[in-house]
Amino acid sequence: MKRIIPFLIILGLTVSTTQAQRLTETDDELDKKVLALSLSGPQMAILEMKRELNLSEEQLKQVELLHEERYQLMSEAELKQEEPIERQRTYREIQIQLDKVMAGILNEKQLKQFLELEGRQHVNMLTGNEEE
Repeated sequence: MKRIIPFLIILGLTVSTTQAQRLTETDDELDKKVLALSLSGPQMAILEMKRELNLSEEQLKQVELLHEERYQLMSEAELKQEEPIERQRTYREIQIQLDKVMAGILNEKQLKQFLELEGRQHVNMLTGNEEE
């Protein structure tokens, strides 16, 4: 009996591992389409935001300008800041400014979705108590 239990555990793990290896990715076509596009960072972010947040044309124009400025500031910070801690502090300041401006552009529902897209659902932006 003592030998059967470890054997069954090993058998179960082997079967599940074998089954997992048989699974294939089905988004090869999507990968090819994405790789065929030549978009910069701001353009990719804008494309996703437009689709996910249902931005109006006016919002889209404002967000495009904001993201271009953001990426420019981040690029400059990367070149100027040699110290990683200082660079991260600068990136955070840029992000806080972006959040404050985005709060003025987006409605409450869009702002919540934006934060989810950014992976920062729990940020308390407007009180100054940003937490990540």
